[in-house]
Amino acid sequence: MQRRDLLKSTLGSLFACAGNSTMLGGLGLLNSANALSSNSFDDHKTLVMVFLKGGVDSLGLLIPSDPQSYSQYRGLRQHLATPEKNLIEFNSLTLASPDYCAEMLDLFNTKKLSWVSNVGPLRQPTTKTMIQNDERKMPYFIGAHNSQQIMWNSATVDPNAREGWGARMLDLIQASTGGVTPNISLAKNQLFTSTLQTPTFSVNPESIENFTHLSYPPQGGESPDLDLFYALQGASRTGLLEQELASRNLRTFENSVLLSEIVSQTVETPVVYPEDTTYDGQTLQAQLKMAARLIEAAPELNHPRQVIMVEMNGFDTHDNQDRSLPELIRSLFRNLKAFQSDIEARGVDHRVVTFSQSDFGRTSTINANGTDHGWGGHNFLLGTPVNGGQVVGEVPEFGVNTEKMLYNLTIPDFSVEQYTSNLARWFGLSNSQIAEVFPNLHRFDDVDFGLL
Repeated sequence: MQRRDLLKSTLGSLFACAGNSTMLGGLGLLNSANALSSNSFDDHKTLVMVFLKGGVDSLGLLIPSDPQSYSQYRGLRQHLATPEKNLIEFNSLTLASPDYCAEMLDLFNTKKLSWVSNVGPLRQPTTKTMIQNDERKMPYFIGAHNSQQIMWNSATVDPNAREGWGARMLDLIQASTGGVTPNISLAKNQLFTSTLQTPTFSVNPESIENFTHLSYPPQGGESPDLDLFYALQGASRTGLLEQELASRNLRTFENSVLLSEIVSQTVETPVVYPEDTTYDGQTLQAQLKMAARLIEAAPELNHPRQVIMVEMNGFDTHDNQDRSLPELIRSLFRNLKAFQSDIEARGVDHRVVTFSQSDFGRTSTINANGTDHGWGGHNFLLGTPVNGGQVVGEVPEFGVNTEKMLYNLTIPDFSVEQYTSNLARWFGLSNSQIAEVFPNLHRFDDVDFGLL
């Protein structure tokens, strides 16, 4: 028996003898992988979520370019406005982007990327008049980082939500039978990839790590440390928590060995990622490189459906936005363009959709040398399955007295649920399953963006 088969067999036995799964699951302690059985998918699909942490100024990336609209934009953004000579026009649209979005526009013009305009958490379809009459129509804590991150990653308006919509989909469709679960974060533990039943499977983007000094010896060799580890974890225990800790230690070790071996056999592509001098860009790049390998490995990992979260920091641009934002956006799309080329070189691009989320958009007005926390913002979808070259929805005009602007916040046109349910439908969920993952979706029109 090959070592990989042995590991899979060991993991199966481990889950079978891990203890009372019903009792442990009720405590929210046990990753109930033994309860999962794959739906009848005959293909593989991966959703890669790129979280732009801090609240990206996406309003400043899609700029109305007709003379009157540009003049309004210039009046509000003042010295932060991109000069006309530094704007690149979208094909056949009265929109433009700053020249530091050149890679994004390359992806847009080659029909690999589209935008969904003005998305954010909503209780129900909401107008300016409704909020002026009753502020309770707004979600709680608009503009608060933690609460808005939770709402986006749970696809609810509950600032205390404890489960992410990515992991909820996987639990519902029972997407894996293996020990390495397909709810993967390359940015440590995250709500998006967690449920009470299935905690995030966190992977170090630099390398698959395991316990120090523990590894399988060469054929026929001995490992006293490994023997001691198994003896300690297999010792008799009466306490429920002690049993769970030992079970988790074993799972962690075995899963890491299995994952490391499978990922090590993925191909090295000739794609060259850009040289990136920023820490945030380097961190994102490492995550994307590992994501590409995990996507290629999905069939061997028994992941017919897989969600992967990556994260880029630095977007809370209260100050120095004129210097920091161009650098961040340039790095973001250069790395995403390389990632798309990477998965194309691996021959897996047809089964991958990459999309963005962020805390919130930012205000259309400025505060000194930056922008403040906002509400609605633009989000992109990227990939071979995407009907690219489109901007869905109406890009809000820059103005403080418009029907889309209140308290210097842009009122979203689309809810988080409308945006994410389009992704869930491509992922393979039925209408009834979508309704279960997004229980507030019924409050909104069922809009097919036509992007997938």
